[in-house]
Amino acid sequence: MNNRYLTMRAHFLEREAKGECFFKLKELEQLWFCSLKNVKRILQQFEEAGKISYTPGAGRGNPSKITFAQPFQKEVEEAMKRWVENGNLDQAAQLLRLPIPKSWIAKVSSEIQEMFGYQQGTESKDVLHAFISRDITTLDPLKVSISFEAHLIEYLGDTLLKYDNKKDQILPHLAHHFESDSSKRHWTFYLRKGIVFHHQAPLTSKDVAYTIERIKNSAHSSYQWLADDVESVECAGPYKITITLKKKNPFFLRYIASPNFCIICSTLPFDEQEWIGTGPFFLKERTKNKLVLAAFDRYFLERPLLDEIHFYKVSHDAASIVNFTIENSPSNEVQKKLGIETGFRFLMCNLRRQTIIQNVSIRKAIYHLMDMNKLANELQWGQWIEASSFINSRSLPQKKDPKVILPLLKEAGYNGEPITLYHMNYPDAIKVANWYKEQGEKYGIHFVLYPFTLQDFYCQDIDQKADLIFMGEVSSLDPHLSFLGAFYNNTLLFRRMFPLSSLAWIDDMLELFKQGDLRKREAIMEKIEEHIRENNLLIFLHHPIKIRSFHPMIKDVKFHSFGHFDFSRIWIPN
Repeated sequence: MNNRYLTMRAHFLEREAKGECFFKLKELEQLWFCSLKNVKRILQQFEEAGKISYTPGAGRGNPSKITFAQPFQKEVEEAMKRWVENGNLDQAAQLLRLPIPKSWIAKVSSEIQEMFGYQQGTESKDVLHAFISRDITTLDPLKVSISFEAHLIEYLGDTLLKYDNKKDQILPHLAHHFESDSSKRHWTFYLRKGIVFHHQAPLTSKDVAYTIERIKNSAHSSYQWLADDVESVECAGPYKITITLKKKNPFFLRYIASPNFCIICSTLPFDEQEWIGTGPFFLKERTKNKLVLAAFDRYFLERPLLDEIHFYKVSHDAASIVNFTIENSPSNEVQKKLGIETGFRFLMCNLRRQTIIQNVSIRKAIYHLMDMNKLANELQWGQWIEASSFINSRSLPQKKDPKVILPLLKEAGYNGEPITLYHMNYPDAIKVANWYKEQGEKYGIHFVLYPFTLQDFYCQDIDQKADLIFMGEVSSLDPHLSFLGAFYNNTLLFRRMFPLSSLAWIDDMLELFKQGDLRKREAIMEKIEEHIRENNLLIFLHHPIKIRSFHPMIKDVKFHSFGHFDFSRIWIPN
């Protein structure tokens, strides 16, 4: 079925009545990105194919009319059935990107699940199909600040060292051995021999040196802090490299193990559309609506057991019904895995703008207004955990008292001024924002809602317009490095919206944090969190609980960093 026809039907769906729709040709010019002449030609083709009856508008300015031959829902169901039979995944994904009713998708969900679940191809390839409901932002390790993209980078690239979260230890990886002198300023790494990049070039110390220089000198990098302490780099041989630090930093080995410190090739300019690394998967295909990772046969450690993973962009409604770990068995059996996300959701106060949010009493009122138990009950949430900390194990319920809201607003001198509230542009986030806006109206608080995308998140314009932002922070496998990065990463909201006085104090605390042992670091984290709570720099909301379903044939399904599945371990018995 012609993609232009599908986009037209979806576009006209809300105004369609009894199979008829009135419109202006200019709409289709903009929808199809073509000239008026081509619009008329395409409509004629649809009419010749028996899909529509087209009646031009009588006279200038009068709307034209389309009469459709079949109900759109019937066409959707028939097309999906046909594509399932033919195995046409790209066409099916195109349909699932359109804003069609969720109920229609549900009706054909079993066919979609069968089509997009695990598949063994004609060449005996084990292929897993996945769904994402948004555009991929960036896969540049120096810019990525979104958890899913950061997770993908872990499969495309490798680091010199790896962090073992079970033992809280740093282990060899691309470097088979590492050592330092007594000053802990000179670190020497010995690289494994025989490691190759995805384009078959060998890994050498020059690639490590190039990666460090790129981190230090890259414009608009979110991760320059990873190499700030590096004073010099010496390649003593093709497989030996010494890094000298400006000062002692016991935390430096954790920096080296950060996924954003993955080693890239020195002989090619980095291109995130043609990602070249040494990771267990390579980037086989990347378009606006599809991403394909394929197993790298010459990976220096154990090769992934899956051959390929295909990610398709679809609508939010489709993604909520069709998961990448979906059923593909006659019994329709589905297994589920539950896990607490290694992160938290929060409401950020922008304290860099001179607005009423600067008032302590206003922030206290906003705190008491955000009653998580009431929100979860009225929006009929399932399982969740209230947050008062970055980490679930430290979180406790927070006392909210609605009786103090009006006195606090009076104390602040609030007179109904608009407060801009930014939120993610997807259904669940919209529901939360609308709920909070309604709560505010009960007390005379005027929230003005602004939806934004993850692409917008990277844009600094939000900083100049937002008073409050609903957002989340997700940790990697190393919670202490993630805590440090939350305040050092210039892209994240902590650095962008906390008051400079608080950031200066936090930076001083983080210097002590880097020098301390495990117990001391935990104590400093608690102290920083206490400062955030006392000043309501942000309002802690909750730790999400993720429940993911997957095909019962899929084995070794485990959560990995950022709360996503470990694709390198998944396998399917044949």
